Amino acid sequence: MAEQSPWIIQTNATRFQTDVLDRSKEVPVVVDFWAPWCGPCRFLTPILEKLAREKNGAFVLAKVNTDEEPSLAAAFGVQGIPAVFAIREGRPVDQFTGALPESQVRAWLEGILPSEDERRCEAARALAAQDPAAAEKALREILVAFPASKAARRVLAELLCAAGRSTEAKPLLEELADLGGMDEAVERMLSEIRLQESAQAQGDPADLQARLASNPNDCEAALGLAEIEAARHDYAKALEHALHVVARDRGDLREKGRALMLRMFQVLGSAHPLTEEYRRRLTLVLF
Repeated sequence: MAEQSPWIIQTNATRFQTDVLDRSKEVPVVVDFWAPWCGPCRFLTPILEKLAREKNGAFVLAKVNTDEEPSLAAAFGVQGIPAVFAIREGRPVDQFTGALPESQVRAWLEGILPSEDERRCEAARALAAQDPAAAEKALREILVAFPASKAARRVLAELLCAAGRSTEAKPLLEELADLGGMDEAVERMLSEIRLQESAQAQGDPADLQARLASNPNDCEAALGLAEIEAARHDYAKALEHALHVVARDRGDLREKGRALMLRMFQVLGSAHPLTEEYRRRLTLVLF
């Protein structure tokens, strides 16, 4: 019966990225770790399946047979079953172990499903592709109705950054951080904005390049070039110039060069090849 619902799936290690992590960026995914011999699982799983059908797409129930997928259970640190995890935006946000009664499972689900402001924000995000002005209006209305909405600040900041209005986006991102909404994506947007701001204070890049060519120890010129290149998204050149500063200067510019490199790492992400290369090279220079 469970297989008749598109919101109830069996998953495994091969499909987990697509079934759970990628899908959770569209809708919450509830992962149920169970086994055929587990009595409490036979009590809980039908409750989860019933609620998945009842909610009709508000979340996806992904079932993992721990006998067949021990590596997935180990990755989640499962010590006992049934073990249930809520995944949103590719990461766990809540969990429980053991067979809870239906009333408690319902209450738990309400805590992990999108709230009204989050649902309205997702609608505004979808609208932005066709009508950015209407989406911005909708998001500002959400902020009036829900002044503490982290979702509205995030989506509005994304929209403003995409429109080149980073000055307006910055206070929203700073408020989001104050509200406990700081994550890698928010850090990346803030770092990008700060790189743009720093570049505006630099001089003519041709003059800076000429200064550095005539005097390789002109760390102020190298740092200025790094700021400009980072703002232009020429991160390979920017990182090289910033590392040049860190390697040669022994004063304040050295720390500024290091801080600039860290901001670029945030923008690029930890897995980017430039981040990996220059993080290693920075460590060698510093230590």
